[in-house]
Amino acid sequence: MRVFSLLTGVVFLLSGCASTKVEVKPEEQIVGVWHLKDYGSGSYEYSQLGFTPNGRKCVVSISMNGNGIPMVDYYDNTWEINNGVLESTVGNSPSSSLPKGYLIKDHIKLLNQDELIVKMESSYGFDSPLEKHQKLHGVKPERICQLVENYARSLKRNNA
Repeated sequence: MRVFSLLTGVVFLLSGCASTKVEVKPEEQIVGVWHLKDYGSGSYEYSQLGFTPNGRKCVVSISMNGNGIPMVDYYDNTWEINNGVLESTVGNSPSSSLPKGYLIKDHIKLLNQDELIVKMESSYGFDSPLEKHQKLHGVKPERICQLVENYARSLKRNNA
């Protein structure tokens, strides 16, 4: 009988451990590097986003315009998540459509260890497409930020 009680206790203990779910906060899940898989439009765009643990969001983006001419953009922003909305404040960027201090609000539709899907809140009245990102495991977000810093520096030197 003692052995039966001991085995029953071990079974309950193990079953309790197996059903314990560890919650990961969105702020922890988003840290890393994400590759844009699909922007939901006909144009071609390749970009990687680096989210650092201290709230820095660095983006390197290459797109092709309608004439097939490649355009390179970079963004050095800050980020935070508020009530399921990824808020990015533009810092350094060459884009005139996204001036310094502009607030981008992306509603998080899905966030897990491999996927990030967001829908940008539009202040212009048009419906924005879903942005689908895939996490690049093992890539440090600081690497993307270093690329952004180097590219920004080279542009300043060339324009000086």
